[in-house]
Amino acid sequence: MTTEGFQRKLTAILSADVVGYSRLMGEDEEATVQTLHKYKQMIFGLIEHHKGRLVDSPGDNILAEFTSVVDAVRCGVQIQEDLKANNEGLPENRKMEFRIGINIGDVIQDGDRIYGDGVNVAARIESLADPGGICISRTAYDQVKSKINIDYEYLGEYEVKNIKEPVRVYRIRMEPEAAPAIVKEKRPRLMIWQRVALAVVVIFILGAVAIWYFSFRQAPVVVEVKEGPKTIAVLPFTDLSPEKDQEYFADGIAEELLNSLTRIRDLTVIARTSSFSFKGTSKTIQEIASVLGVEYILEGSVRKAGNAFRITAQLVRAMDSSHLWSNTYDRELKDIFDVQADIAKSVADAMQITLGVGELGRAPGMTRNIAAYDAYLAGRSLRLQPGRENISQAIEKLEQAVALDPDFAIGWNELGNAYGVAFAFIPEREEFIAKREAAFSRIVELAPETDFALVIAASRSGDWVEVERLYKKALTVAPANYETNYEYGWFLNYVGRPTEAMDYFQRIVRIEPLASGPHLDLGMTYELSGNINAATKATKKAIEFTNEPTVYNSNLLVLALEENNRALIDEYAALVVNSELLGINKSDTRDLNQVMHDLLDKPKEAGSELRHFLTYPAYNNWMNRLGIATWASYFGEHELALQAFRESIGSAESGMNFIWRPIHKGMRQLPGFKDLVREWGLVDYWRKSGKWGDFCHPVGEDDFECE
Repeated sequence: MTTEGFQRKLTAILSADVVGYSRLMGEDEEATVQTLHKYKQMIFGLIEHHKGRLVDSPGDNILAEFTSVVDAVRCGVQIQEDLKANNEGLPENRKMEFRIGINIGDVIQDGDRIYGDGVNVAARIESLADPGGICISRTAYDQVKSKINIDYEYLGEYEVKNIKEPVRVYRIRMEPEAAPAIVKEKRPRLMIWQRVALAVVVIFILGAVAIWYFSFRQAPVVVEVKEGPKTIAVLPFTDLSPEKDQEYFADGIAEELLNSLTRIRDLTVIARTSSFSFKGTSKTIQEIASVLGVEYILEGSVRKAGNAFRITAQLVRAMDSSHLWSNTYDRELKDIFDVQADIAKSVADAMQITLGVGELGRAPGMTRNIAAYDAYLAGRSLRLQPGRENISQAIEKLEQAVALDPDFAIGWNELGNAYGVAFAFIPEREEFIAKREAAFSRIVELAPETDFALVIAASRSGDWVEVERLYKKALTVAPANYETNYEYGWFLNYVGRPTEAMDYFQRIVRIEPLASGPHLDLGMTYELSGNINAATKATKKAIEFTNEPTVYNSNLLVLALEENNRALIDEYAALVVNSELLGINKSDTRDLNQVMHDLLDKPKEAGSELRHFLTYPAYNNWMNRLGIATWASYFGEHELALQAFRESIGSAESGMNFIWRPIHKGMRQLPGFKDLVREWGLVDYWRKSGKWGDFCHPVGEDDFECE
């Protein structure tokens, strides 16, 4: 191809398109076209106002270029603000939202058109943006970060089709209450145990290099800075006790501080699984911070002898390993709670002054009984270790804790978690179910306004609207709590709103960057949203952090089926065949994946074989029924898929999210599918809440359709 007449240039590219355009057209073509025309004319005017040039606008897409990336970003922000104002007068299901991506790149201009990697990257970045949101590339961010007073959040590196190097992407925070910029380059991940709350040790001051000290109950001296980081990791405290037998106590001090900090709005606190993975490591502070994607590390030590203890804590800036603050507390054990309260207050004061974030919340439900507290810390430490013997000892310690203080709500919460772990592999399963429910009932009775009690109440409510209200209330109590974000994210997936759920799963991946579960959950949410490439990448990332990849490979097989990629189907089927998944005895039961894989070239035989699998006792559990449903949809046996779903889900939440997988689109067209979601109460929820989500929309007053 000749390049005669072509011109190369560096330009800022803005790419935009409508979210859910096909759905809008399917509901009302005329209204959609009218709204699109109105909005495009408004956008064209803003592009011109910000000194840009409209390059193309086919269908619901818009491509523009700017000589200045500052102008491009300002234009993008004004577009989203004006669109939001225009959408306020529209019904929820008729609102038209755009995604925007902005990049700086070298392009080829041919007449009025532009081509090249710079354009492709802008389009790919756009697909990562939230509805009504903007994503920009690292090259764009470097040019605007100090020139426009808006907030940015680093999302990570993303592989872009046909682009050799990964692209670093930043999200512009459009929320009016957004706090100062979060721009750390971190690698997402996740998974953690139920939180407890108590203010503990140490003061959090972010500033220029300044080390300062204060006495017990003395107000902190703060060095004010223009902008402070919003991400911190609390490392496990070192046990310096003479007998080296207080590791559980040292861990407890660090974890209580971590849990307390999660209650501060606009602060991201790396969760336990990731931050505690560096226990005993030889890695430097800078190396740990780089892996976790944080700018500040809180570390410390505990020396305990008899009833006396010494706690030392220090805040370290990772970039230069400078100590911004440190302090030592020598106390009697009976004073531990007063020390925790005083230092927590200092933490809150320092954060308000330096960061402008909310006050440090202190949840009710903690004991002041020293013996109960010690038993609780020991029990929690044992619960987090593998093995039946450890969980049995954990239950014994935690039962002792709540016996010593029956009003110890956080102790009851930890005991309920321990019963849940025991339920997984100790034969007396029914006994532990009953005990867990009794413990959770006690929590709700003792501390109904705590985040963990609100989540428990939500899990027990049969009213979906009330469930959502409780989850949202729990998030106001502890915005950075892993479990609450996780539970609400899955609730949104259950009710068919994965686009909204994405924010919560991206958040927990940032909170817990070194655990496998969060990546898997994020991958499944990407899948439900229809982004198979992102789902595959997240699932493969999850495999990096697990020693048991069977479930992960099963998810990759589903993704390959959804893309109908025969080579990948062959690869992942081979990985999951003959695995000991869900306790299936393969010696007397044929393997579903093996049989279905063998029938890929004989699709007419698949239906009868799948019906045989429905009769096998080994496949009479909800997850294996879902496997049957997946293969049934792949082979076009949609009625059979629906039957498998009916038989798989005994309760409303067991596997509801799987009905929204792209592979089940045909099943969702069946009349019986409507009956199923009505029975689950989803239709009533959609109508009461006015939030029909990504897949279904109302038709008249009494009917609805699903994509």
